[in-house]
Amino acid sequence: MTVCTPVLSDSRHDSLTLKQLQQAVSGWFIGGEIEGWSGRTLGDRRDWVRRLNAFLEARGMDFCADGLRSFVLALMKGTDGGGRKALSPASVKHAHVILNAFGNWCVREGYLTDNPVRRVAVPKQVAPDINPFTDDELVRLFAAAGRTRSKHRDMALLYFMDETGIRASELVALRVDDVRLSERQALIRCGKGGKARTITFGANTVQALFRYLREEPKEGADSLFSSSRGGPLTRFSLLQVCRRLGKAAGVEGVHPHRFRHDTAVRLLRNGGGVFSVMTLLGHSRVSTTQIYVKVADADLSKLQATASPIDNLLRSKRAKQ
Repeated sequence: MTVCTPVLSDSRHDSLTLKQLQQAVSGWFIGGEIEGWSGRTLGDRRDWVRRLNAFLEARGMDFCADGLRSFVLALMKGTDGGGRKALSPASVKHAHVILNAFGNWCVREGYLTDNPVRRVAVPKQVAPDINPFTDDELVRLFAAAGRTRSKHRDMALLYFMDETGIRASELVALRVDDVRLSERQALIRCGKGGKARTITFGANTVQALFRYLREEPKEGADSLFSSSRGGPLTRFSLLQVCRRLGKAAGVEGVHPHRFRHDTAVRLLRNGGGVFSVMTLLGHSRVSTTQIYVKVADADLSKLQATASPIDNLLRSKRAKQ
């Protein structure tokens, strides 16, 4: 086994050659496995490091501020290689977060005295487009689910997604043993960032899950939701189910993450506290949850403008005079 030794001298060091980068990356991933990074986290970080390494190697650049700025710009333009498309600001920020974590690790381990990623700007973030379903759209989606050949699964699936705000990756990883119907709870063993949490749901979702599991009996270690072909539901097959139901219901833009948006906004409209919603959705920062607060507040203001009980009462009274 090759021992990776720090590359520092007594002088300030804020760059790595490609050889030094490979040594440091090896140590970073070994440390990550010891810390218990999830398989998805490991895979994601390996992909980004490989992408960066290929970019720097093709241009003869080091892991330094200039090389990283060139990489970020290439990601924004879709010119980093391999015919990839330009990335959104959010995706570029995701790459920046990963590389910054690596740079900080290099400083802690003595490979660098300064993290060059900290000197690299990221594109301005645009607030995500939050587009919850209308009541009518949800009713039509539920009706469409009740007409499919897999109606028990589809009804349970839609109820579960819209009530818990679960991420697609978390949903397809759920096992039967993770769900406790009597307690109206499910355990997310490995959420975003490898964090576990418990999610809750109501009586109607319990009934939908009970009917589904009665019609399709499963063992405790089996995936909670199965594909139409009998295997575990995947993120791709989940997206296909959503698109098919959206088409059948005449509702555009149906995808798993939209149910997550809908959950957040409806909970807030119905009086749910910001921190309770934050916990249910597994947000690590309250600022993420507050994005939904703005949508919910705007909807409530719009409702008051058109459906104010007093305004409508007096308007009706005046019309009769």
